[in-house]
Amino acid sequence: MYVITKWCKAITDSGKDEYTHKLSDDMPFEFRCLDDDGIVYFYGCSRSCDDEEAFAPLDQTGQEYGCTSIEYCNEKGEWEEL
Repeated sequence: MYVITKWCKAITDSGKDEYTHKLSDDMPFEFRCLDDDGIVYFYGCSRSCDDEEAFAPLDQTGQEYGCTSIEYCNEKGEWEEL
């Protein structure tokens, strides 16, 4: 399970970042989905970061927007591609 917390200005009609949800304790893993050019389309949080369920944001939402990769934030605050 996951939620999108921010749609980035690259894809919003307003041309501004749009926040949709707050971070949640029951979904502690932060992610972001990007396209081939490294442009971030959206951020979110998930219940998982290292199994098949961790790909759900990319598979279910990201592909619709042309995203090709998903990155999760590690303990050091750095983004790592899954």
